Amino acid sequence: MGPALQWVADAYAGRPHITLPYGLGETADLTDALAVLELAGLHAVVESHDTIRLADGRRARLPTSTRNPRGEPDTPAELLLLAPRTVMQMQIALAEQTETVLLVDVDRRRVWAGGKQVLGVHDQWKDAAPIYITFAVARMLAVNGATFDDLVHRGKLTPGQVDEALARLGKRVHRTSIGWESREVGGLIDWCIACYPGPGGIRTRWRSGLSVAEQADRLIGAGCLISGRGISSRPGYPAITFGKTTPYRLVAFTANKIDMVSLGFEPADEDRAGTELIIPADPTVFPTATAAGYRDRTDDIITANTLLRADTRTDNDTAALDEVRSRLWFLADIGYDLRHDLLN
Repeated sequence: MGPALQWVADAYAGRPHITLPYGLGETADLTDALAVLELAGLHAVVESHDTIRLADGRRARLPTSTRNPRGEPDTPAELLLLAPRTVMQMQIALAEQTETVLLVDVDRRRVWAGGKQVLGVHDQWKDAAPIYITFAVARMLAVNGATFDDLVHRGKLTPGQVDEALARLGKRVHRTSIGWESREVGGLIDWCIACYPGPGGIRTRWRSGLSVAEQADRLIGAGCLISGRGISSRPGYPAITFGKTTPYRLVAFTANKIDMVSLGFEPADEDRAGTELIIPADPTVFPTATAAGYRDRTDDIITANTLLRADTRTDNDTAALDEVRSRLWFLADIGYDLRHDLLN
């Protein structure tokens, strides 16, 4: 797009205040999409401003912001044509479960029709478990190190899973005479915090008239683990000392469905939410918390990652993240000296 023209800006400034549908007036270029359909053996021609017709007579309609603006007879279409600039996984899932969706991925030369992919390289669904297990093993090694058997028992993993995770970690870890540990003191801490992909799963937002501490108590009583700056007021553990003001949001992880209404919560929109409830896809969040000695909160690295990934991170949250990270580095340094008898 070229440089802005002042007269265009002036014209917009003085235009009548008319509410226009988003996308109105945009012209869809289907040249490449038709070429990709041709590669899939689906010859098609443009029939109207929003419809193409396949060689077998079926019509596919492109979603637009307007309904029949030219007053033409409304011809039914058997297919819904999707040809976005970027194809998302949700669109692929829709095309694979709906036979009436015709999805065209121009960039990667892929086509879905009749509920299946008919052109292009098939993506393999990746098993996320080995990735999550690798990060779980890294979290357990980041501060104190552990023997192979400790990783199996503390992480509730199989020997094969631990062996594969150590192989994935590669040169980040090494084996010593007393077990496995980070190759560099504290070398896994920042990597685990920054590179952990997130817990996945499903998040729902809630609100309550209860205080944050009371909300946390009820959620913990229901089996949740608290994460983020909401742990700062929990008794019995080193607290996040920075930012004593009440955190804007309380983040809780649960392994099972919880009746939030019976606990005193109600659904909320993003602007008014006070509590985030996450059912994570990552199954290791709970065993690594137990391995760290926690019963009511996530392990410190997951807590730090929760602070890092906050949708609206305040200055207090950032300071809390730095505090948790600094404490982890300190503990890793002390732990190394203790394991290798270097304090003297």
